[in-house]
Amino acid sequence: MGQWEESIWPHTSWAAEGNPGLGGRVLGGEEGPWVPSGHLISGARRGHPQGGGSISLGPVISPRVHRTLLGLTCNHMLSPPPPEPPVLTQVPFWGVNGQHGRSGGGSAWKALLLSPSERRQPRLCLRLSPFFVTCAAYFLLWIPQDQPSWVGALVKCLPVLCLAGSLQAARQDTGHRVLLQGALLCSAVGDACLIWPDAFLSGVAAFTVAHLLYLWAFGLTPLRPGLLLSIALVSMPYYGLLLLHLPASMVPALAVYSLVLGSMLWRGLASGGSVRGGALLFTLSDMVLAWDTFVQPLPHARLVVMITYYAAQLLITLSAFQSPRPKTH
Repeated sequence: MGQWEESIWPHTSWAAEGNPGLGGRVLGGEEGPWVPSGHLISGARRGHPQGGGSISLGPVISPRVHRTLLGLTCNHMLSPPPPEPPVLTQVPFWGVNGQHGRSGGGSAWKALLLSPSERRQPRLCLRLSPFFVTCAAYFLLWIPQDQPSWVGALVKCLPVLCLAGSLQAARQDTGHRVLLQGALLCSAVGDACLIWPDAFLSGVAAFTVAHLLYLWAFGLTPLRPGLLLSIALVSMPYYGLLLLHLPASMVPALAVYSLVLGSMLWRGLASGGSVRGGALLFTLSDMVLAWDTFVQPLPHARLVVMITYYAAQLLITLSAFQSPRPKTH
């Protein structure tokens, strides 16, 4: 009887005390009817086969049936709720914090975050497309091989004029943009004057004003006087040899122009960025042009001069679309 008592003790007492309304199945040697668990207290709890001396007890209701009736799991704990499905989020087209892109859950979305400079590239290429088209037209028509004409002057000036127009969309300081536009317009005047040999000095004067405007736009910080010394050491032998081949009437004008061009190169190299490449190419273009005109003809000189010249103007113009860099002294 002791073993039988241990096997039914937890279930009879739990059913009697905690759940008096639930019934237990009582057998009297054979299968009997369902009876309330409260009738088992007096007999089953004390280990007697009869409860209250009137009911013959057999095996009570099994623990599994109890758990089924209560809606519990095998360990009497509720099952955890099912995990929530992942939420797929989509960042707006303009992206996070003003950046372009989309992101989300799963492999269906890929984050694409572009910097502001990268977002401006397609629009910048669109604004510069007239420059590239007019450059292609100039080299296809190859105006320098023809007789001087206003049509030739216009075709030669159009790429630079297109660059001046593209600066209207630049977000730089208005004063800086106006200085660059003024330099480009003066350069266009110089291009037109150089078509006619008689207007050569007028073209030199126009380019001198253009370089002065570039100097103003580039500023004097950072100073970097060491660059000026290096430029002087390299350019003095060249210009010294060039001046020996110049007509006397052109020496003063070209000497002044050489000093202004060297100063523009100094400030362009000190500024850095695309301006550095533009200043270098502009100086190279002028040196090749002067040598081919006054010292010795060079093969494909005109092609080299115009390619480097247009590239120089383009690089200087691009500086207006770049983010300003902190200047260091």
